[in-house]
Amino acid sequence: MRKLFGTKSGKKTGIRSGTNQGNKTGGKPDNEPGNNPGTESGKKPEANYTATTERKPDTVVKQNKKRNRPLRRGHIIYASLAIVGVFFAAAALRVIFGDLLEDASAYSEYEQLSDIFHNPGRQTQNLNPTPAANNTYLDPLEDDAEGVDDLRALTMDELAALNRDFKGWMTIGSIIDYPVVRGNDNSKYLNTTFMGSRNTAGAIFMDYRHINGFDEQVCIIYGHNTRDGSMFSPLVRYLEPAFLQSNPNISITTRDGRKLTYRIFAATLTDAWDIAYTVGLSDSGRANEVFPNAPQNASRFLLLSTCTRGGSDDERVLVFAALV
Repeated sequence: MRKLFGTKSGKKTGIRSGTNQGNKTGGKPDNEPGNNPGTESGKKPEANYTATTERKPDTVVKQNKKRNRPLRRGHIIYASLAIVGVFFAAAALRVIFGDLLEDASAYSEYEQLSDIFHNPGRQTQNLNPTPAANNTYLDPLEDDAEGVDDLRALTMDELAALNRDFKGWMTIGSIIDYPVVRGNDNSKYLNTTFMGSRNTAGAIFMDYRHINGFDEQVCIIYGHNTRDGSMFSPLVRYLEPAFLQSNPNISITTRDGRKLTYRIFAATLTDAWDIAYTVGLSDSGRANEVFPNAPQNASRFLLLSTCTRGGSDDERVLVFAALV
């Protein structure tokens, strides 16, 4: 029997439909007219229920409780990690784009310096060229042109006037073309350009202990491996034998105008503690036996050093060259 909430009297009513149960006081049967209001003779009586408020299902109540439940500890941790991740991603992008902007600034500076070096007849001492009407350029001179040595010496004087640490100019084919400086330590030019600007691209610089410059038996020169592929970045490609064979020569023009040619004979991936650095600085007499594949008759060596990208902080690429 189904239980229902009762009428206004509050009594519970039990109704069994479809029966001929008589009145307990001896009255007419239930199926006679007048004894069961709202029914007709011969028809089954219908239950007359009073509308009641039904109870919400348990699932709805649980959903409401879940909706009002405070954040769990796990949710807070995930949200915190997401915020930290976004922060570090933004910081990384800032560093990358900041480096690229600085590389572009350094590239512009060194392009102007290259213009001074490769156009020795240029009649101006401005690093930042003004409109063409105020500057006079001569055609670039070949090495065998008449008077080139005198003009080249004047150009070196001009570069030295821009930076008293200037020691010479290095050219390797079309991939490296920079002035070389030597500071009072090996820190200054890590983040300072030739013109003295604060920049992560820095400069190409000689070890500060080489007081004789390019006349040292072993001369070590450092440069950054930048994001934009400038400075000493191309040195990494010398780890490929085919690239070494197609780009073997290094041209050096010293501060006093002399031209030196070195030939690259080896390149290696190593670290900052390689014995080659020690040999170059304090035991240069062992260069022929320590440097890989060194020509036995070589009298002077050039050692080019740069870092790697993606490796450890101490990882280095060394390129070895001998004076021809």
